[in-house]
Amino acid sequence: MKLGLMFTCLFVVLFISTTFVNKYVLSVLRFTYPTIFQGWQTLVGVIMFRALLSTGHIDGFLHGKEWHECALWLPGMMSFLLSIYSGSRALANLPIPVYLVMQNIVLVFKATSDLMFHKQITSPCSYFMLMLSLSSALFVAKTDPQYDPDGYHWMCVHVLSLGFFESYTNLIHGRLKLRAPERLFCCYFYSVIVLAPSSYFLGDALEAVKFPYFYFAQFYVGCIFSGVFGMLLSLCTIRLHEMKTPYSILDANTVQSAAKILCSCASLAFYDIEMSYTFFFFTAVNLFSSFGYCESSSHRRQPATEPQVIKSPDTNPGLKDVEMLQFLKRHELQQDMIRLDLG
Repeated sequence: MKLGLMFTCLFVVLFISTTFVNKYVLSVLRFTYPTIFQGWQTLVGVIMFRALLSTGHIDGFLHGKEWHECALWLPGMMSFLLSIYSGSRALANLPIPVYLVMQNIVLVFKATSDLMFHKQITSPCSYFMLMLSLSSALFVAKTDPQYDPDGYHWMCVHVLSLGFFESYTNLIHGRLKLRAPERLFCCYFYSVIVLAPSSYFLGDALEAVKFPYFYFAQFYVGCIFSGVFGMLLSLCTIRLHEMKTPYSILDANTVQSAAKILCSCASLAFYDIEMSYTFFFFTAVNLFSSFGYCESSSHRRQPATEPQVIKSPDTNPGLKDVEMLQFLKRHELQQDMIRLDLG
């Protein structure tokens, strides 16, 4: 319980810190070159993975894995790359509460894939919360006072790529032999390989030379923190998913929904966000209904504890007496054979 609470608090702190640092670099400093920014973050992830492997914190990393197993994960790596690229473009143009609200639409993809691939039927309460979350997200987009078409365009791409990532992960669950840290490393490594040349061919590398804050210390500190915090957040998420706890409040999806609520509230104090009463209402409805859906769904994922049946030693005594008589007869027969051999 204490270990679970520690990872829960760590996840919330890392989630808020990562979101704020990314928003600072993308919106305040206006470093809108996603191929370079996301390429840097994934490169930091690869370096930290190598450091953890060399220090012995990760054992047997990709040991004994065949290339065809990594190839099976290729659609997941592609959707991961598309999700971080589009997410960077969306966060640069949308307020943090709107960005987090739109991310909750991915819950629909999770529920659909669970139903299709694992036959997990959603309870009426969970279904109501899910539909409330989806409908309120649509109303948030319609009542947004700072509506940005480009930001919502990339947000749609981000939601679809994340939804495909979740659905594909559920589809190949059990067939893919890669562990969660190994899948994350493959996603980071693939992203570095693709984003490095893309930053040149898409023109981001040439345009970044004109960046006005290129020689400011705040820019480099923000980039370093974004990479380190993002990597630690991913590892903490994996740890929360792997923890087997009977407490639904410590479920990874529930903790993430709670972190989104806290992050949205904190962003109101640090960023200038225009709000109307209807926009605020639908944002709050979405965040709390998503939390309610994750919390109610976590009860279905808790393994039921089977009662231990203690059998009495006197169960079916007649059968035990017959077995004992047969054993004594076999023992007497063996003794007679031994006597004949000795004689």
